[in-house]
Amino acid sequence: MRRPPLLLALACLLACKTSTSGRAKAPAATESGAFGTPIAGADASPLDPATTSSGAFANPGGPRPGRTDERERIGDARAPENAAPLGPPGSSKDRPLLACGTTGSYVAVADAECEDGTRPFDGDIPSGMKARRGNVGANKDGHVIDLYEVPCPEGPQKIFVDMYACDRAQPSRSEFERDTYVRDAFLVGDHARFSERCLAEQARGPDRVSLMLQSCLPAMPTALREQGKVAEAHGWLARYCGGTPPPTADQPKRWVYFRNVLEALDALREQQNRAASDRAYERKTVAAEYAKVCNVDLKAYERWLKDNPE
Repeated sequence: MRRPPLLLALACLLACKTSTSGRAKAPAATESGAFGTPIAGADASPLDPATTSSGAFANPGGPRPGRTDERERIGDARAPENAAPLGPPGSSKDRPLLACGTTGSYVAVADAECEDGTRPFDGDIPSGMKARRGNVGANKDGHVIDLYEVPCPEGPQKIFVDMYACDRAQPSRSEFERDTYVRDAFLVGDHARFSERCLAEQARGPDRVSLMLQSCLPAMPTALREQGKVAEAHGWLARYCGGTPPPTADQPKRWVYFRNVLEALDALREQQNRAASDRAYERKTVAAEYAKVCNVDLKAYERWLKDNPE
């Protein structure tokens, strides 16, 4: 039986299968987010419900190592005493900001802070993507380094990013927040808190895309349903299923979103230690209900799922 992507280790959250033209891509397992597939190139649609992720739901047992108040800002130099200043991560080709894959780079830049502590992009992934200015060649480690430019109050700030540093990259502010809400709200049953955060993120604008919103897209139907808000869950589903074209083998975006919605439910029930047989029965029942809302032919969906186990 196929193990759902969102129940794999965090190494699977966005399972990106595309890369920026002309650039080698990082391993797919490193480009994950929180319930599906992330932004991976300029032609990707960040608001597409199918480009959502599942990795944050894969590691509910404990906190991820990460930066909170100790994050280094763009202009925050920290050099050892009596040593020449190295500059903060991202300040030069040989002192790049460590990221994992194209999506990891966009998120890291979207979370970048200026010298005064402001965050120009405030976690908006498309803004981080558009800030890329090209690459500056390989550094001393042999990694091709990308150059981004962030509009800070003190003037444009250059950020050098190593997208191949998957073994050393630390979670960004957005990744830390997303994983915290999934682990400490959604998976423990505080669905009112999770829903409030998702609705607030959605309200920030139709063109804004963040890791938090990417997690909310497939998880909200379950979060709302757990609060007894079935009509609201159906409304959320109708909105985002309706944002995809009618599903076909060549255009499966709605099926991908539908699968991610059901896997969010599975992740919650597994965290609650529900028996596998009970989870399977509930999934079948809910799938039949949601298929009507999303106008999904379950037989066609099951055939696609069998042919596309990942």
